[in-house]
Amino acid sequence: MPHVPRSGSLSIGALSRATGIHVGTLRTWERRYEFPRSVRKPSGHRLYSVDEVPHLLRIKAALALGHRPAEILRLSPPAIEALMAMPGRHAAASATPAARRPADRDAAEAPSQLIESVVSFDRVELERGLRARWTLLGPIRFLEECASPFIDGFGTGWREGTLEVRHEHFATALLADLLRELRRPHDDRASGPWVVAATFPGDRHEIGLLMASLVCASRGWRVLYIGVDTPIDQIAALAREVPLSAVALSVSATVPRSYATALALDLRRKLPERIAIWMGGKGAPGALPGVVPFADYDGLDCHLAAIAAGTAAAPATSAGSSSA
Repeated sequence: MPHVPRSGSLSIGALSRATGIHVGTLRTWERRYEFPRSVRKPSGHRLYSVDEVPHLLRIKAALALGHRPAEILRLSPPAIEALMAMPGRHAAASATPAARRPADRDAAEAPSQLIESVVSFDRVELERGLRARWTLLGPIRFLEECASPFIDGFGTGWREGTLEVRHEHFATALLADLLRELRRPHDDRASGPWVVAATFPGDRHEIGLLMASLVCASRGWRVLYIGVDTPIDQIAALAREVPLSAVALSVSATVPRSYATALALDLRRKLPERIAIWMGGKGAPGALPGVVPFADYDGLDCHLAAIAAGTAAAPATSAGSSSA
């Protein structure tokens, strides 16, 4: 049972501890549904009535049965009690994936909660939310179900006028730092083949490349990260200096498909045949001769797993500099 303080008013942190509901979630609910209700102190800090705790616990129980916040938070306490008492409701909700896996439901709601932290420029809360979901989901599901939807949410924010350049720069800078940090332990242990990670000339969008690099590192590949806006000739030159087995290219939506196609084919001609080219991202042109496309990070991870299991063509690992 959560501990409910005896004081008549609670800070949002105390309210979170009393109910077991994340601070970011409480803030989102207050903004969207005007509940829980708060009053401001002269200092500007918000205080919540301790009387809100039982209703929040009731809401939390209803969510655990598979109801959605938009459905529940608009109902009165008696209406929620009546809904939860409906015959067969518990069994029906228990059969849903959301009820079986409440952690998955929390992850699915992550993008909106994270965006709330971006809007308020709350670096601590944003980083805490991202780290919590990394721990909960693991590398691939974190990228697919949290980080990618989070970044995609900026497109919606731009269209709706709720987010601007300062918000995107704040969020992507923090996420980029976190992705590098999360990759570092894998880099320290990696002993597999070498893969170089880069974007095409003119493409300065880094998040997708950092995500792909994390996938490779988590599979034991040694990632040589040379980053954004990389000339094709420089990648080809690197292949003569390092025993590369693959090149991982991330192509953002800002890159024209015809441009990406021309550069990918040019790189393919300049690289030794033994060096694989993997390409993904919203601007990737799809299947090209000698280029392996990936629609998502799970696809890349599956390909790396197949290589490790010997069910895909094993990459070369020895040094050498044969010409294309």
